[in-house]
Formats: sequence, structure tokens, C-alpha cells
Amino acid sequence: MIEYISEKVNNTPKYFHFGGISVVQDDELPEHINMKAIFKTIEKTLPSHFFQKLKGVSIKHHKFFDDRNATAVYKDGILHITNQQDDSNDLIDDICHEIAHHVEELYPVEIYEDKEITEEFLLKRKQLKSEIQSEGYWVSEYDFQNLDYNEKFDNFLYKRLGKTMLGMVTAGIYVRPYSSISLREYFATGFEAYYCGQRESLYKISPVLYKKIDNLHNLV
Repeated sequence: MIEYISEKVNNTPKYFHFGGISVVQDDELPEHINMKAIFKTIEKTLPSHFFQKLKGVSIKHHKFFDDRNATAVYKDGILHITNQQDDSNDLIDDICHEIAHHVEELYPVEIYEDKEITEEFLLKRKQLKSEIQSEGYWVSEYDFQNLDYNEKFDNFLYKRLGKTMLGMVTAGIYVRPYSSISLREYFATGFEAYYCGQRESLYKISPVLYKKIDNLHNLV
């Protein structure tokens, strides 16, 4: 009977709140991951208006985590988090990154209408192309002016160039190599940097993006 009750307790979804949003934990987390403390830290760091219209948070492993090699995914208004976690700090970074995609949906006009971020991103793509060419790579088959995610371009950067070379050619152009993938990831990676200890680097490397995020932070 005791074993039966214990099993029921362990398999019962856990509930708590974050930014006024329900968090449902279906899968057990590693003992060293304190999700309540993580969300409390994020809630104190991000302004409350970023949590508007967020439908919920789900802690449960799905196949799309494996497909994307991700620990957190924003999808259909819900922040999904896998229970397969190694490090609390990395998880905080990932959650902030995915909340950035929610913020994009909340403030598309404020972020993109004036095209300032787009222009900064495209200028950096031009610099990136030049750096890659200087290393002897043939790049004519890739569209460096494309703002959207492109799997072929992603594979070129991360598989053909590889992480070491990609880190070299993006240094000083992007706050992180992943910023180069698409305009949306440029914004989300900058958002992550702003809230996770890299504000100075972001301000130096991407001043337009920094200013945009700073303005969003201070919206009333």
C-alpha cells in the first residue's frame, strides 16, 4: 500500500505559479534542478508585461526536444521545458531565450516595424559573409540576405564550418554565433544576453538591438 501511494504521489502532476501563469510539471526533474527557484529568479529579472498572454508552462519531455536538440521550446503560446536538464544556469538562459519568442508575438510592431534591427542584422550578415570568404569558403549558393531560418544555411554554418570556425568568424560581429541563424534568433539571442549577464557585450556589439530590448524592458 505504501509503495502504491508513493507511486501515485510521484506520478501526480505538480502545480505552481510563475508570473501569474500556471506551471504544470508532469515529469520529475533531477534533484539538483530547483525549478521554483529558477522561475522565481526569472520572474524577478524580467518585467511583468513580458508574461502577458503566456498561456502556460509545461515541464514534460516531448520528441521535439530531441529533434531540435533543445531543453526549452516556445510553441503555441506555451513554454515547454524538458525534465532532462543538466545545469540550472543553462536552463535559465534557455528559458529567457524562449520567452523572447513570446515577446516577439506581443510586440511585433515595436520590435520590427522601423526595420532598425533588420538593418543591423543584414549589415552583420554582410560582415559574416566577408569573414567566411576570407577563410577560403565558397558561399555563393547561400543567401546572406534571407531573414528567415533556413536549414541549408544552418547546416553550412554548424556542420560545414563547424563550431570552432563559426566562433572565429562571428567573434566581434555577434554576441553569440547562434545570433547569425536568422533575424528572429538574432533578437532572441540578444534578449537572452541582455537578461543573462552579457549586457555590456550586447551594447558594444549590437547597439541597435540593445536599445530596442532596453526600450521594451521599460514599456509601461
